[in-house]
Amino acid sequence: MKKQIKFLVLSTIMVFFSCQKEEIISDESIVGTDAPKSNVTIASKSTTVTTESALRSAVSSANPGDIITISGTINLTSTLELARSGTSSSKINITGGTLNCSNQPSGSWGVKVNGSYWNITNMTIRNAPDCGIVFQNGGYNYVYNVTTSYNGDSGLQIYNGGHDNYIKQCYSNDNYDAQNGGENADGYACKLSAGKNNVFEGCTANHNSDDGWDLYGQPYTVTIKGCTASNNGFGSNGDGNGFKLGSAGQSVPHTVTNNTAKNNLAWGYDGNGNTGHITITGSGGSGNGKGLFARIY
Repeated sequence: MKKQIKFLVLSTIMVFFSCQKEEIISDESIVGTDAPKSNVTIASKSTTVTTESALRSAVSSANPGDIITISGTINLTSTLELARSGTSSSKINITGGTLNCSNQPSGSWGVKVNGSYWNITNMTIRNAPDCGIVFQNGGYNYVYNVTTSYNGDSGLQIYNGGHDNYIKQCYSNDNYDAQNGGENADGYACKLSAGKNNVFEGCTANHNSDDGWDLYGQPYTVTIKGCTASNNGFGSNGDGNGFKLGSAGQSVPHTVTNNTAKNNLAWGYDGNGNTGHITITGSGGSGNGKGLFARIY
């Protein structure tokens, strides 16, 4: 009887350890080489670039969390496209330096952002034949302390579905489209076909040939807060409004809070025929050629 009990106990122990071993093997198989790609984490990397080829390589292979630092001035020979996307919790970062676009072909944008979830910070974009930087299609991009100057159209433009872009403490100056007598080059343009939820905060538009801000034809509400538009409107055809807040045939309720318009060629704030209820709070200015407010409903 005792032998039978010992045998039974020994058998139970062997079965127990056998089961434990099977569980461990089963767990290990889940994270093996056949694991789904969605479960694989790609480590972020930090890259400093000093040449155009290195910059293009870095942005074309960028993954969420990557940091691309531009050192010095890089002379672009064609539009730089930011086409890849980060994620809501891990954006792609590009920062620093100057992008000189004077060697690009006629009609080229300096930088085109088609991707989403980028942080674009602390850089200068200048001398593009057309717009300095354009956001379209994608969204959820954050732009901080970026200067766009001496470009052949608007310094920074959002259109063609670009949405949920947050532009903060940026500077746009001396943009001028010579071929049109200054008719199109705004400091900031969020117009024609931009998407929803675009915000400008603490930005400055100074001495651009057309308007400081241009929301012509923009179908969705734009928020502009704590911004300054000054000395805009030069050349033979520049309109020269500090803040152009829509266009005829529209009824879009833009939000304009705590802004300043001063010394612009035409109006400080012009609804431009937009019959939407534009909310202007705490905004003022002085020295504008035609006055402070026009066609604000």
